Formats: sequence, C-alpha cells, structure tokens
Amino acid sequence: MVMSFSTDVKNEIGRHTNHSRHCKIAELLALVLATGEVELAEGQTKLIMRPETAVVSEKICQLIRELFDNGIETIQHSKYIEVVGVDKTDQLLQTIKLSDYVDFLEEDWLDEEELLQIEENDITYVSSRGVSLQNCQFPRQVIQKDCCKKAFVRGIFLAAGSVNDPQKAYHFEIVVHNREMAEAVQQVINSFSLEAKVVKRKKYYVVYLKEGSMIVDILNVMEAHISLMDMENVRILKDMRNDINRRVNCETANIKKTVNAARRQIEDIEYIERTKGLKYLNDSLRQLAEIRVTEPDANLAELGAMLDPPVSKSGVNHRLRKISSIANKLREENCF
Repeated sequence: MVMSFSTDVKNEIGRHTNHSRHCKIAELLALVLATGEVELAEGQTKLIMRPETAVVSEKICQLIRELFDNGIETIQHSKYIEVVGVDKTDQLLQTIKLSDYVDFLEEDWLDEEELLQIEENDITYVSSRGVSLQNCQFPRQVIQKDCCKKAFVRGIFLAAGSVNDPQKAYHFEIVVHNREMAEAVQQVINSFSLEAKVVKRKKYYVVYLKEGSMIVDILNVMEAHISLMDMENVRILKDMRNDINRRVNCETANIKKTVNAARRQIEDIEYIERTKGLKYLNDSLRQLAEIRVTEPDANLAELGAMLDPPVSKSGVNHRLRKISSIANKLREENCF
C-alpha cells in the first residue's frame, strides 16, 4: 500500500518525543481539543476522544501515560477513547487547563432537546449528549513558550490536519469546528513568522498555507525533518524543471522572432527585386540583401560576419531597416 505524503508526515511527528512536561501538556491539549467532547452521564462528566487514525489514538494514550505516570486509565473502544473515572477526567482537564469550561457546562447543562440543535449559539454539538471541546475558551497559558507552540502545532496537525503531495500542489491545512478555534490555531502558526489564512468550508473552518516555502517552514516547526527534506528535494526538481521550461520557451520565442523577422526581410527584398531590381539599392544594401536571401536562417551577427567588410549587429539591423523602409515606400507608390 502506497502511503500519502500527509500520512508520512503524521507518522513521523507521531514518533516525535517531547522531553519537557510543558510540551507534552501542549500537545495533549491540541489532541484533546481536536478530538474530545464532554458528555454528561448519570450526572457526571465523561471525557470522550474520537481520533480518526491509530497514530492519533496511540499518541493520546502515550501522552496520558507519560504525564500521569499511568495514574489515569483509558479504554480504547473501536471508535473512541474514554477516560476512566470522574476524578481522573477532572485531573486531566485541569492539567491541560480546560476544567473551567467543563465546570461551566456542569452548572448549566443543556437538556437533550437543546443539545440536538446543531450549532446553536455558536456551539457545535457532536452528539446528543456531548459538546465539542473546541468551543471552550482557548487556554493560551499552556503555549507561552516556542517549544510548547511547536508541540501544539504537531498535535493539532496530527489530529485535524493534512498536507498535499508536493509533486502535485502546495497546500497545508488544519480543519476545526469554529472560527474562534481557527483563529487561535492561526495565531499560533503565525507566531513563527508565517502567514496562515482562515476560510470557511461548509460548516467547518480551515487554517491553511499555500506557498511551498511556508509549508517547508511549518514542517520545520513540527520537527518533521525527514518529510521536510523529501519536500525540499521535490521543490528543487520542480524548480529545475520550471527553469528549463522557461529557458526553452524563451529560446523558442527568440527563434520564432528571428524566423519571422527574416521572413519579412526576405519579402521586402523580393518585392524590391520584382519592382525595381536589386540595382535600385546602393552597394552596401544590395550586398546585404543578396546574402539575406541566400542565408535565411542566419542571425544578425552571422550576416554581419559575411559582409565585406564585416559589419556589427547594430549595423546590419540598421541596413535591414533601410531596406524595409525602401520596400514600404515602393508599396505605397504602387498603390496609386
């Protein structure tokens, strides 16, 4: 099975290890925001995470084990991960600074009929009993340091991002549920001197980069160095091909220009010969006219070298212009 470039990038950053606790918290925050929802079951809050790939699922469980020394148990179901125990859920949410949002929900939990109303009051409900964590106020205190911002970008891309194969097009994006979350992700990315933009796509919001150089930079931010080198190799080859194509097109255009100019010059000379004869021209113009007719593919420098005495390119061009002027005057005279 051939993997996509996006999958390669995710597999690479999925293997990345954060050595600092604060970076692990930042990455887990991104993963929980992208995949998590809180549900009220029997009056108690439950944290559910719905990762779309095994890589994301493994990363979530790995970070929880490392941060809590196996003190928080998770159950991996076929389509979601559940944190076991209300106190453990509270502990995890407090660590990634989302507990205030959950406390707010518990104080005024919406009834089931209200929860079924999609996107009411700018809140996206992901199930009849759960609310997406992307709707909470973004805890910026978790990502103050650059290293934590990098970890956050890795996590949010791992769970909600994609990048095109650079052989085809340059496009990097992260898809989230609402504008507030999109703008928060945009600000984190742009803190690395990038220019991410936000666009709405159906009911989602997309944070994206389009330029190849910026995608290389964001891969560097995520420390996906192998993928970065792969992309740079592709960019170098594409740039070389584009350069060759530009040169070929330029040379082709110059050849066409030269051929067209030579054709017009020969037409002028032949017109003069038919109407007045080449003796109508002075010696220097007649010599050039005769050579031009016999050497239709020669450029100006080559024509100048064939003259006796030799003449520069500018001199040849001047004489050909005079021949053209004489031909045009004869055409005007013959029109009357």
